[in-house]
Amino acid sequence: MSARRAAAMALSAVLAGQSLNQCLPPLELRVDLADRGFLRDLALGSCRHFQRLNALAKMLLSRPFGEEDQDLFALLIIGLYQLEIQKKAPHAAVHATVEVCEELGKGYAKSVINACLRRYAREYESLTPPLDENPVTASSHPKWLVKMLSKAWPEQFQDILEQNNQRPPLCLRVNQRHGSREQYLERLQQAGIEARPAEHSAVGIYLAESCDITALPGFADGDFSVQDEAAQLAAMLLAPQDGERILDACAAPGGKTCHLLESADARVVALDIEENRLPRVHENLARLQLSAEVVCADMATPDAWWDGELFDAILLDAPCSATGVIRRHPDIKLLRRREDIGQLAQVQAQLLDTAWSLLKPGGRLLYATCSVLPQENSEQIRRFVDANSDAQLQTLDFCWGSACNAGRQLLPQRDGHDGFYYALLHKTQ
Repeated sequence: MSARRAAAMALSAVLAGQSLNQCLPPLELRVDLADRGFLRDLALGSCRHFQRLNALAKMLLSRPFGEEDQDLFALLIIGLYQLEIQKKAPHAAVHATVEVCEELGKGYAKSVINACLRRYAREYESLTPPLDENPVTASSHPKWLVKMLSKAWPEQFQDILEQNNQRPPLCLRVNQRHGSREQYLERLQQAGIEARPAEHSAVGIYLAESCDITALPGFADGDFSVQDEAAQLAAMLLAPQDGERILDACAAPGGKTCHLLESADARVVALDIEENRLPRVHENLARLQLSAEVVCADMATPDAWWDGELFDAILLDAPCSATGVIRRHPDIKLLRRREDIGQLAQVQAQLLDTAWSLLKPGGRLLYATCSVLPQENSEQIRRFVDANSDAQLQTLDFCWGSACNAGRQLLPQRDGHDGFYYALLHKTQ
């Protein structure tokens, strides 16, 4: 299967409601190894710039494709991505894209796809200026999200929109049980791999270029993991101690579970409701030579899984809009809806209440999301603290992020960390 056909099938699946995490991996297996990078670029890039490309497609089509031909619409978006965003020469991109119609068994559409792409190549100078005047098509973000971001972050929202459209850097977390960051940086240098230490995480390393991580020194031995720098701050903030019983309440795929265990000889319960994501937790634990009690259950119903022993510390990395990691998961722009935010806030509030009931007096709870929206973050925690007299909000005074009316918010940074939120609560005696 060609990379362009696979990308069109992936985008078509996203338009039907699937995430790239669901639809892209099986398609990658059907594409030659040498072409998988190109496939990912096409699939992620077309989602990243969809609002702009969708507007262009509507301008170029005399009538929309029917429901049965959404794969053809997706193919047109893929073609426009190559021309408008990748700036490929028309002679290189148009013919190869048009030929995918035959692969899809829809040769009858070749003339339509060809006409649209060639018209764009002729008229792009007159077609694109109006797109730059509309914040939706200029930023390639849905209107509701542009409005929410501009309200929440009036001074920063333009930069947030820009960072969301960048390719994210590759960040590693050094397994401190196996060696120091300085030692691993030296190993990378000896292997000819350019890297730099992360600014805020003491165990983080940024690579200058993305690569096959399995080919990096010590991957099989568990000497490092891939994890964004902002996510690495969770273990530092929760500060696990030897012998403590700790709950990682929404654990999959296990990055933070493993980081907690790398930091202390704690008894960690890794809980997640999605059974299909738990194999990744087991794989990460095995590769890093760590051990945790992995449980598949709904955090909100502890009677079904909890043994009655209270926890010394709880990490609640709550389900959220993921608006802080859009650059890593650009299909969020197509899949997330405004009404999701209120529904997610209700789920988060329920999980907070449940987690608090499982925490020892004197214990600590770290609430985290990869969202940049106050409804899920500072407003959520402020409501919780106001409603619970035994919840004491801890001051997070660091050089990263910015203080909110409750907790601390990180926004996505160029060549740096993702958007993330943290609030640390202490349960009074």
